[in-house]
Order: sequence, then C-alpha cells, then structure tokens
Amino acid sequence: RPLALAVRAGGVSRVTQVRPGQTLLEAGLSAGVEMPYSCAMGGCGACKVKVIAGEVAMDEPNCLTAEERAAGYALTCCGAPVGPCEIAVA
Repeated sequence: RPLALAVRAGGVSRVTQVRPGQTLLEAGLSAGVEMPYSCAMGGCGACKVKVIAGEVAMDEPNCLTAEERAAGYALTCCGAPVGPCEIAVA
C-alpha cells in the first residue's frame, strides 16, 4: 500500500504518496517536487535530505558516512520509507 511522504523544499511543504518499490526521489519528482539528484544510485550524495519524521531504509552500500546516518540524513535516490515520513530538502 502507498505510504504518505511530506517533503519540505524551498519553504514549501507538499504531501504525496510513495508506492511500493518506489524511491523517495521517484515519488517526489512524480509529484512535481523539485528535488536535487545526479547519479541516482547512491554514489554522489547530491540527493541527501534530512529525515524529519519517520524512518527511511536505504540500499547499501551508499556514500553516506556513519555520522551522516546518525544525524538523520538519507539519500532519496536509494531510500524508501518504512512508514509515513517527512523529509527536508537542503
């Protein structure tokens, strides 16, 4: 079943749905949210966001450091919500 995703970007908050098998990046872009990205495979960090609420599961390996993960950052290109979540685009 789809999960709710709230995205804060450019001072605006939008809510969309993430379908099973869809990444945060795919869901945001399909909802018309401007989200930065480059490699789309977890290698560059261009799509790094702060997870405000909820939990995001990410493919491994990826370019985030242990410190970035502990601080609540995730990559939208290889991340999917475990439940409803909110993210902030830098």
